[in-house]
Amino acid sequence: MSSSEPSTPGRPGRRRKNNEPDEQQTPAPSQEGGRRRSGGRRKKEPRRFGRTLVILVGTLVVALIALGVVLFFQLSGDEGSDAAAPQTRPADYKVRDAGNMNEVLASREIDGRVLNEGELFERRNAEISSQSIDFTLEESDLTDDCSSAVWGEQATQALADADCSQAGRAAYLSDNYFGVATVFNLADVEGSRAVAEALNLPEPEGGDPEEEVVDPGFVLPPSGAEPFDRLGSGYSAADAIVSGHYLVVVWVQPTGSDSVDERVTLSTPLVALANFRDPLFRRMIEYDDDESTGTEGAEGTEETGGEPGTEPGTEPGTEEVPGEVPGQQEGLPGEGEVPVAPGE
Repeated sequence: MSSSEPSTPGRPGRRRKNNEPDEQQTPAPSQEGGRRRSGGRRKKEPRRFGRTLVILVGTLVVALIALGVVLFFQLSGDEGSDAAAPQTRPADYKVRDAGNMNEVLASREIDGRVLNEGELFERRNAEISSQSIDFTLEESDLTDDCSSAVWGEQATQALADADCSQAGRAAYLSDNYFGVATVFNLADVEGSRAVAEALNLPEPEGGDPEEEVVDPGFVLPPSGAEPFDRLGSGYSAADAIVSGHYLVVVWVQPTGSDSVDERVTLSTPLVALANFRDPLFRRMIEYDDDESTGTEGAEGTEETGGEPGTEPGTEPGTEEVPGEVPGQQEGLPGEGEVPVAPGE
């Protein structure tokens, strides 16, 4: 066979041309098949709606957290009145005497009616306007557990010794002042004076200002909510007014005061808040009228907040009361005069 004759493919000895395909070579995968196999091996990309879902869930969680914070502060504000009242005392404390009221309402044997909420916290006592100050009632409490209205062992014992049967407290707020008015229903005027003196901080023995003295305790506000949680932490003053068998304690502080060293004159707000005694004036007038006409009073009947009898002439709370008890001649006005009923 000549070298130019074509030979049968696959025969031995035949030389293959460079441009001939190799029939035994595995055919290359098609482009489409290669794409399919390559696509099967590639990691799938997350769908777009999955990322959107994550964003929505995150936004919802943030919104729930924000709602929880808002509800927490709202509920905390609602429960503020239940917060513990501060165990503090005023920087300045004076005992004063109501004069004629001590004779007319000398004991519970004369004035046997119990105090009630309508009598103490409604009518003129819902808003007290005096001395160009407008006090608004914020919180109130009337209880027969007198020990819950004070702190301190000596104060608690003094109320027990005076046979305290009721304690009424009211928290008031004005533009520039806030304060507390408290009334204790005691057996007689002697007990009222004894409790007033027991609340006074004793002087150090020997006159040594650095000597530690036992704090007898003082009145507790009916509310521990702001700003009453700050009462006593700034400069404040209180008057204990002996009013027959009742002891009335009024305690005020400027709204902007945060230091007991910032001394200010508080006689004006003390006089204004002392009008909290208005229900006692009405009782005094009623019993005084009954005594002058020779008729028996309404002892033993409970007042429901209405007018207890006919009030003559001027309104209570417009005249002045004697000043401090120690060294003060009865009938002479003292520093920080307190308004009382007519006829005193």
